[in-house]
Amino acid sequence: MNRRSFLKGSAVGGAISMLDWLGWFRRFGIPGSSKSLGMAEAVAQTMPEPKFLVMWFQEGGWDSYSMFSPIDTRNDATLNIPAGTLNPTPSWSSQFYRPAHFGLDATHALSKTVGNITYGYLAEQGKDLFPDMAVLSTLQGIPSHSTGRFISLMGKYRSYAPLNAPRTAAERSMLHAFCEQYGANYPVAHVAWHRWLADGELEESNYPEGTGYYEKLGPAYAHTVYGKTPDDMRARLTSSSNVASAAKDARIGQFIDNLHTEFLRDKNGESVQAFASAVAAHKQLANSAGMVVNPQSLFTDTALRAEFGIVPTDEITTSTDLMGLGARSKESPNTNVQAMMTYELMRRNISCGFWIESRQIRAFDNHKARRYIMPPRGTGQDDQLANMNANLWTPLKAFVARLKNTQLGTTGKTLWDATTIVISSEMGRTIQGDVASILATADSDSVKYTKILDQDCCAHWPVNATAFLGGSVLGNRQYGRVGTTTLTGIPLMPDGSLDPAYNPVTGVLTGTKSTTSVVPDLGSVYATALQLTGINPAGKGLNVSPPLNFIKKP
Repeated sequence: MNRRSFLKGSAVGGAISMLDWLGWFRRFGIPGSSKSLGMAEAVAQTMPEPKFLVMWFQEGGWDSYSMFSPIDTRNDATLNIPAGTLNPTPSWSSQFYRPAHFGLDATHALSKTVGNITYGYLAEQGKDLFPDMAVLSTLQGIPSHSTGRFISLMGKYRSYAPLNAPRTAAERSMLHAFCEQYGANYPVAHVAWHRWLADGELEESNYPEGTGYYEKLGPAYAHTVYGKTPDDMRARLTSSSNVASAAKDARIGQFIDNLHTEFLRDKNGESVQAFASAVAAHKQLANSAGMVVNPQSLFTDTALRAEFGIVPTDEITTSTDLMGLGARSKESPNTNVQAMMTYELMRRNISCGFWIESRQIRAFDNHKARRYIMPPRGTGQDDQLANMNANLWTPLKAFVARLKNTQLGTTGKTLWDATTIVISSEMGRTIQGDVASILATADSDSVKYTKILDQDCCAHWPVNATAFLGGSVLGNRQYGRVGTTTLTGIPLMPDGSLDPAYNPVTGVLTGTKSTTSVVPDLGSVYATALQLTGINPAGKGLNVSPPLNFIKKP
């Protein structure tokens, strides 16, 4: 076996990974003299500084008009309109439907402004994070669960093969692309709590291996590992750290026999870099006995669990039957558990890329017919506040606090400095229902009235927003807004300012639209997230949307 094939991984078993080294260290300790360890530290200093990327996704479509696309309207959900009325005042198509207490109490207050950010009541609990946050209030979502989630994961393509077509070698999800760049020296680089086929909208028989969202894109170390529950992750790490073939052990032994020579000959080889990463991780994880931490001790710290407000029921999985297709499950715990696991995996140098998502399927998918919004049977639009606080703000604030107070090795920085967090959803939701097509039919008045009452007034809607947090984000900034008349996002100029051809309040076009102004899309979120981590997003996967350069600190 020659040195080059050994280091580059063309020999049996591939390059020696960080996980292989850690398994060896656990059994036999770190080999070599103080000189070789000094070499490992020298290699570590030449390696890229650690980076972390976290997508925090509100699956199902949030009420963006009450979140980061704030619009203050009447609340016609309280109108008592006589039964059978086809032409009330205001007209059915002109009515706005909000949760029952919208604008009537402090909890459901109209939009507020803190610093430079204007927000709706659903974001109230997150206002302490605004100094570090960049909000994008002009964003084009995708009013389809499966397509919207696919684009959120994979970016915006010039043209799409069907979602159930085989994925190609060039495709990458945002986290696949990130982990391809930064994940080579992590035992389990890419951890996700979403499940593509959990959604009842997707028939499993139509999505064989390699189609839809495909876990195995890019190099093996960047492939998706589903985080599942703490018990599942502990079992995976225990199993992985204990497995080493005789051939792999022999190769590690050969490497160790010539440790100094291997370092001197090719300090940038994959196996050498993995050795350096493993030495650093081993030192960080070592207890007083000098042994690497047992995976069974992960996610059990009482104080940490208390910080994230974890109770036993948060660690169980749930299932939902959608459209009569049988119970589906993401096999995931609650988001506060996911956030705690993410923090532990980051600080232990085990993982670097994460997708956090509510364990409920379509948790924010609040379809509601007009008859269930208005009196006498209705109670207003469904209120997403409790769901938003439990799934996003409460665990996110605990997570950010921990990141800011945890040192990043010996860099003098914190985990926060190296982390990018994206808060998003695939779409927003309507607050109206246009009845023009119903009134134009030849149906009887009673049939028309029934159709009006049955109309979905909290349907899928492309008006959306997103937010970015982290050490590289230019915080206390808001870009874009939704017009009070148009109820759509006002296009942005390349510097993030509003297109001056649009009224900045109403959103009405009053001049000639700039040829350079755009409404960013979910592909823009993909590209911007990568750019914030130091990756040039051009050519990463098939995403064609450019990054929003104004989000990143200069």
